Amino acid sequence: MSSQLEGDARARVEDDERAFFARYYAEQQYNALGWRLRMRRDLRVLLAAAGEKGPGRVLSIGCGDGAFELLLAQHAEHVVALDLSPEAIAVAQRAQARDGVRNVEFRCMSFRDLAWSERFDTIVCLAFLHHVAEAELPGFLRDCVAHLEPGGLFFSQDPNVNGALRAVGRVLLGRKYHAFHTPDERELDPDATRRQLQGAGLEGVALRHVDLTLIPASYVLKRGPDFALRVLSWIDRAWCATPLAPWASGFAAWGRRPR
Repeated sequence: MSSQLEGDARARVEDDERAFFARYYAEQQYNALGWRLRMRRDLRVLLAAAGEKGPGRVLSIGCGDGAFELLLAQHAEHVVALDLSPEAIAVAQRAQARDGVRNVEFRCMSFRDLAWSERFDTIVCLAFLHHVAEAELPGFLRDCVAHLEPGGLFFSQDPNVNGALRAVGRVLLGRKYHAFHTPDERELDPDATRRQLQGAGLEGVALRHVDLTLIPASYVLKRGPDFALRVLSWIDRAWCATPLAPWASGFAAWGRRPR
């Protein structure tokens, strides 16, 4: 009975997420330039973590509109990209057809339905781990590590629970703050995430703070002006290079499966 109740609860969460992202993509509730700047930044961080060998065969879980995966395709052998939102996958496939990208496969499915039948050189969870229920996260990470090739890279990027701007946003926006988030989201602690990745069997786990204003501004300034987003992207880079970096809004984490 308890397992059925847990399954029903997970199904409700996923239905809520589908409804949220249906509105999100239908109304384009983000600044397109800010989104692209963010994707390019995250790609730079991933490629630096991947090193000279590159990302190889990639599994991307929670791909959203596919913007990141279509950029990544230029550097990868092949990309399998998953998302539970049919609206997101439709946007991604239209962009793929427009750009003529052939080495990306978009699948509309929950990660819980993934048949782990193959291994990958890189597994990417971009803004995804904070959607996984806390109790499920250790098992999910172990599954990811088990399906990496020896020496393969796990890479994630998520919101920082210590983010200074997030704290300000909660005060200033009040209940409106939650309009920018799905009901199951939570912010992650970077040090706890490091320990969880190590506990899942990854070695050489590293953290990098990557965002202060760009992600929040992409929603707040969804209609521009574009020059402001460019300025904010440079402010983020400067902030994250200082001792103030731990109070950034987002962080990346990565590690490798032992050989």
